[in-house]
Parts: sequence; C-alpha cells; structure tokens
Amino acid sequence: MVSTQEIRVTARPDFDRLYLEGMVWDLATVSGALSEIATTWRRALPCRPDLPLDLPQRLADMARRLAADVRSLKAAGAPGAPGQDLAREVTIRMSALSQGADYARAITAGGGTAGVGDAPLWELLRPALRRTGRTLTTSLVTT
Repeated sequence: MVSTQEIRVTARPDFDRLYLEGMVWDLATVSGALSEIATTWRRALPCRPDLPLDLPQRLADMARRLAADVRSLKAAGAPGAPGQDLAREVTIRMSALSQGADYARAITAGGGTAGVGDAPLWELLRPALRRTGRTLTTSLVTT
C-alpha cells in the first residue's frame, strides 16, 4: 500500500560524505554483476527461453543512474538544498532496484527450474545491494 502523505527526505548534515562515495562504489558493483547476469541469461536462452533477457540489463541501468544521483546528492549538501527531492527519489528507486533484483534472482533460483550459472553473481550482488540500502537509510532523514 502506498501512502498519499508527502514525505520529505534530506541528507543528514552530520553524515560523512565518504559513505555516499561507498554507495557509488557498491552501486557500480551491483551494475557490473547485473550486466554479467544479463550475459549469462543470454547464453542460457537455448535452455531457458522463458528468461526475460532485458530484465538484468534494465536493473543494471537503474543501478548506474542511482550511482549518478548519489553523486548529485553528495554535491547537494545541506538539508533544504535542491537535492531534497532527489534524495526522496533515490530512496524510492533504491527500493525498486532491490525488489527487482529479488524478482530476477527468483526466476533462476526457483525450485524445479534449470540453473543458468548465475548463482555466484547473485552472491556478489546481494551484499553490495544490502550495504547500499543500509547506507542510504542511515544517511537520509525522513521528515
């Protein structure tokens, strides 16, 4: 259920900007792993014609855009700055990226389906995605 209340999100003024740079690094890891997963899925197409080949690449593109927006947040500075709307949008899109990755992983990790060799890549991706979500949660204040 989506709330209709307006939520304001701003970067905490005391938050170390190095954490935001760590988020950019983690999002690059996520994007790279998703690009590799897209390649794995393309190679598995003859055995798994049901795979939505564009899904991992769309998620990788989303991670790259999020990394660029996190860099913008870093530059936006103090609460009340123009980055306030961007901070809210980044929070929403980070949640969508995480949910999309969970969905994509379930496609090949589900019981009764043939594996496609992407399991090690998901193991690389998950910790980086979790760290990014945690850092985002602690670096932003919801009002």
